[in-house]
Amino acid sequence: MIYIGAKIKELRKRDGFTQEQLAEKLNVTPQTVSRWECETAYPDITAIPVLANIFKVSIDTLMGYDKEKIAERVEKIIRDASNYFWSDIKKCEKMLNDALIEYPDNDLLLRELLSLYESHIRTYQRNEYVKKAKTVARKLIAESTDIFVICSAKADLASIYMLDGRYKDAKELIDSLPYMYPYLLNDKMRCSSYMLKGEDKLREAKDWKLIEHQELFIACSLEGEGFFETESYGSALKSFIEATDIIERFMKSDKICPEAYLIYGTQANHMGLYLKIAACFFNLGKIDECENAIKRAYDILSLGYGEEFVKNPEEFLSEYRKTYAEYGLERYKPFI
Repeated sequence: MIYIGAKIKELRKRDGFTQEQLAEKLNVTPQTVSRWECETAYPDITAIPVLANIFKVSIDTLMGYDKEKIAERVEKIIRDASNYFWSDIKKCEKMLNDALIEYPDNDLLLRELLSLYESHIRTYQRNEYVKKAKTVARKLIAESTDIFVICSAKADLASIYMLDGRYKDAKELIDSLPYMYPYLLNDKMRCSSYMLKGEDKLREAKDWKLIEHQELFIACSLEGEGFFETESYGSALKSFIEATDIIERFMKSDKICPEAYLIYGTQANHMGLYLKIAACFFNLGKIDECENAIKRAYDILSLGYGEEFVKNPEEFLSEYRKTYAEYGLERYKPFI
């Protein structure tokens, strides 16, 4: 249903315009505005974008479309833009910015735009997007009423601060975040798993299992990183081994291959964990174990990505080299 007349009246009053003032801006008579608001007449199609601009709202909002329809449209735009998220940042950025002209200040569009910037800054050092990212993040933090959007924006901004070397600013943002334990989230996945039956329960529980599997090995890995950074190498080794055990427990087969992993990309985590295990062994003076872990890491990378690795080994080895150097394995022997 379209309720443009009621919407014009609502927005006019919100912005403090009289019918006469609005009419003057549109070069029409006050009686015309009155007829629009009473819905005995409707604005000419050419007046719609002008009205939307005056009120600084999207055309859909002005037309009074149901919020569900707007949400569906925004979700589709984000899905379409995501096809270019990694491959063509400029195209993805343009699609999101064009949508923001139609849906000004939409939290989800701004959130996706911020995620685009932060991901490319962090992954590819695209520092030309830092200023834009900070602007979007600060806008979301200041203006959004959605706690999840605010938390996400703070996390992205903290990530950028860390890359800038602004540790104190990043910590201040992170300290401002609430604790939201997963079991306290009453979302579709968890409620379906707990409350529904049969196929409805099974479908969501399977997805939940995948997410929790990933969360657990990441948590163990991060715990290990914390121990490693405090030079508690024995404890770090234990945490890293726990993380690899979780990955390997849920692999589809004992054979390392692309099809063995429940979630594509786990190969990189798996590889990195063995390099971290190697670094622990090296710092503990266990050279044979260190050597075996390094070999295991390389095997996971080369076999776990299969043909992709064969076609473009450098793409995958760059992450291997980065972790190898970050954990001090160059002190053991240079990676060639």
